[in-house]
Order: sequence, then structure tokens, then C-alpha cells
Amino acid sequence: MDFSNAYIGMCEKAVWLQQLWEITYADYYCDRSAVFGTRDGSPGISLVDDKVLIDVMNQDFKRSKAVWLPRQDQLQELLNVTDPFDIIHLLNEFTGRVDNATRQRWTSMEQLLLSAYALHKHKRQWTGENWH
Repeated sequence: MDFSNAYIGMCEKAVWLQQLWEITYADYYCDRSAVFGTRDGSPGISLVDDKVLIDVMNQDFKRSKAVWLPRQDQLQELLNVTDPFDIIHLLNEFTGRVDNATRQRWTSMEQLLLSAYALHKHKRQWTGENWH
């Protein structure tokens, strides 16, 4: 699972992705209020557990402070592609449509699949700083 600042930034700026989040047990999210509170400056990554779900039900969960970090399987579901060979085909087709500079930005499968989803469903590409 990618917990890098790069992936967090991609997810945070993908407003269309965040709107899809139906908070579910075992989802990962970055608590934006904790990002600046850690000593080493690393992001505050959390996992949705029973306590979080209770907070959600009681409306005590501060969704505006949370950035959903979809796992690889969740991104595949968004793309409606779960068969391994279909994933390979989709990614091969997708990576053939982008330049080398774009390919070099991806350092994880989550970044690659999020970029594929963004282009396929929302006609957006990651510039390294934002979705255009």
C-alpha cells in the first residue's frame, strides 16, 4: 500500500475520487489534521476500524479532515477490472497513451491505477502537482 506524500497528494486533489468514498471497514485514510502534528512531518495514516465506524454513525467523524487512500483492489473495482489479464491489458493500453515523463512519476501500482482511472473516467492527467 502506498502511503507516500505523492499518493496522498494525488488522492487529496482528486475531489471526484473523494466524493465516491463510502467509508468502509479497513479503508485507509490520511488524517489531514495529523499531517502537521507528527514530529517527523510524515502523514497521519489511519485505518477505518470499529471505533471510526461508530464515529461515522454518530456523525463524529470529521470527513473534511480525511483523505481516502484507495487500495489497489479498490482502484481495480472503480475501473471495473478484476481479472489479472484484463488489468494487464488495460494498463498496457493506458501506459501506451502517456509520455515517458508521465510514466516516471508513478512509483506504485496505486499511483498508476489512480492515474488510469482518472484518465479513463474523468479525462484527467496528473501533472505532478494537480489533475488537469
